[in-house]
Amino acid sequence: MEPKILQRSDHCVSRKNISKNALTVLYRLNESGYKAYLAGGCVRDLMLGRQPKDFDVATDASPQEVKKCFRNCRLIGRRFRLAHVMFRGEIIEVATFRAPTSGTLPDAEGDEEPNNEENEKRDVVINEDGVVVRDNEYGTPEEDAFRRDFTVNALFYDIADFSIIDYVGGLDDLDKKVIHCIGDPEIRYKEDPVRMIRAVRFAATLGLEIEQNTYDAILSQCSQMLHASHARMYEEILKFFYSGAMEPAFKLWKDTGLLDVMFPGFSTWYREQATPEEIHWHHMALQQLDKWKTHNIKASQELAYTLFLTPYIRSVRNEIFARGDLSPRNAYMEAVEQIQRVLSARILIPKRIAFKIFDLTSSQDRFLDRKNEQRTIRFLHRSYFRDALVLFKFDALASGNPQSDLIEAWTEDLKKAPPPSEHKERPHKPRRKRRRRRPQH
Repeated sequence: MEPKILQRSDHCVSRKNISKNALTVLYRLNESGYKAYLAGGCVRDLMLGRQPKDFDVATDASPQEVKKCFRNCRLIGRRFRLAHVMFRGEIIEVATFRAPTSGTLPDAEGDEEPNNEENEKRDVVINEDGVVVRDNEYGTPEEDAFRRDFTVNALFYDIADFSIIDYVGGLDDLDKKVIHCIGDPEIRYKEDPVRMIRAVRFAATLGLEIEQNTYDAILSQCSQMLHASHARMYEEILKFFYSGAMEPAFKLWKDTGLLDVMFPGFSTWYREQATPEEIHWHHMALQQLDKWKTHNIKASQELAYTLFLTPYIRSVRNEIFARGDLSPRNAYMEAVEQIQRVLSARILIPKRIAFKIFDLTSSQDRFLDRKNEQRTIRFLHRSYFRDALVLFKFDALASGNPQSDLIEAWTEDLKKAPPPSEHKERPHKPRRKRRRRRPQH
């Protein structure tokens, strides 16, 4: 298949907007006799006039050959073998062109199931649910383009002549402002269910529409999200929180049914039990996450998750506390543990993050009591205090319950307090080893 090629004079991509480290990688590979392309989302963003957050390179050099070109390189990955070229403050990811799995090439669009007999001849492993768990079969630039998820993510920038190469119609879809799955979307979602929420994220963040077949397949295949990696889901949700487009993304989650699969328990509460006040609070939380992105503020992972889940946590906590057998603090702990257990079927929230979510939600009442000076000082020195104060300020705003005097007092105390790095913690005393008694003869 002949690609559509835009020469340098016909597109807006400039090397001025490309990372110097990425250019270093591209030039060195090219000078070593290999094809070297910028690939994926960075080309898409450059074509849209946006500044990419990272730059990925695709090449016909194998990972081992890439490693020989760069001393500052390490190889990673099991499902996909990748090369990371390490620079100070930046990692350039280099992937070898890969052959596609079934359902992606034009003549395979009608396949209903991945062809496992064919895949056995290659280094491809597909589990019983149809999810690709390993794929290290290398291919051509055209094959690599067809194995990518969406057409707008399958564009290449060739450092040899500064042209844009399009095998899959991504340039036309950028002009139409649509997210279009490459190949049969039902098969592609089955191979990697996370592609469904990626489609939503790209649509929300880039202001694009999801093409009808691509959208309909999400409606019919959203239950496939049950097979997605739980740890990967945690990271994917963070990308939404930091995207600056949580408000439109959340609407798409609800419309497509993905919310029910991604956030069990929460979705039922939101749809059936949440009060208008709680829904308003949550809506303002989505807006706040987007405002932070606008102002280049990156909240901690625990604060982002806490802001999203707080009304739900409080609702569950109130039900537990109403039983009368737990203290308010222990009711919060039970609520966070209960929610984590339910969500763990979809999202693997690390225990350290769950503990911090508990700290942030359960500490809010402490802002109302400033009578005990020593207790106030101890609270100021907690590692989570700054995030807790941010949550307290937001809660006062979202609840329509101004606490200006308290907020001002705590903010002044925080200015006087040393930064967390200066807090001295007690040194950990290692346990003394017990001497083993010799047996009596």
